[in-house]
Amino acid sequence: MADYGVSAGQFVAVIWDKSSPAEALKDLVEKLRTFTGDEGQVSVENISQLLQSAHKESSFDVILSGVIPGSTTLHSAEILAEMARILRPGGCLFLKEPVETAIVNNSKVRTTSKLCSALTLSGLVEVKELLREPLSPEEVQSVQEHLGYQSDSLLSVRITGKKPNFEVGSSSQLKLSIAKKSSPPVKPAVDPAAAKLWTLSANDMEDESVHLWPRRRTGKREVKGTGELPAQVGLWKLLPGRCLPLCQLPLPWDAGLQTWGAGAPER
Repeated sequence: MADYGVSAGQFVAVIWDKSSPAEALKDLVEKLRTFTGDEGQVSVENISQLLQSAHKESSFDVILSGVIPGSTTLHSAEILAEMARILRPGGCLFLKEPVETAIVNNSKVRTTSKLCSALTLSGLVEVKELLREPLSPEEVQSVQEHLGYQSDSLLSVRITGKKPNFEVGSSSQLKLSIAKKSSPPVKPAVDPAAAKLWTLSANDMEDESVHLWPRRRTGKREVKGTGELPAQVGLWKLLPGRCLPLCQLPLPWDAGLQTWGAGAPER
């Protein structure tokens, strides 16, 4: 039974049909119980009653179908889906079935590739062929009697498939690595006193009380009529008895202003 991966404490299901010899079935079950021990369990189920059985999903670690010597079991898509349902996640299915090696239209016996595809469609993974061998004379006769099929190009193939490590329809939270968006820079708080000091109201812009006065600075630049060029213009607030500077506006630099000759046009 080591060929089927059966070990102590496992739950094993043996599927048989009318082509399975009774003595061979009994012998297989006794050997399996020796491997599973008292903590395990071996269940026997007829393939025609499998769909009506009360087995819950994920009930068995290993399912053996058609492996009884002399069996010529054919597995329908419904049977394969049911066996996949009652398998536990990570459990294995081992089956044996007669296959057709020639291309025959409308044949009830499938080819190996079609059988592997059927196991995959049932939800099993890691489907692979383990053994291919000719049918024994007894198996050829069983195919003719129980399946009503006769062909000289039949072989017996053993295939295994594994149930994924999750149940169909189960959910799992995915951990996604998403970079957090950086928060926009926070503007520094404005001192209310400073804002009040440098804010001009509409009343401050009256023509009679606000004047632009040139601030003169001696140097190499000249101002027409004075020999000096104003580098900055001051904004002054005229108040009764005093004159207060509100702000200073720098003038744009213009190379043409460096020299202002007598014949230069006024700007």
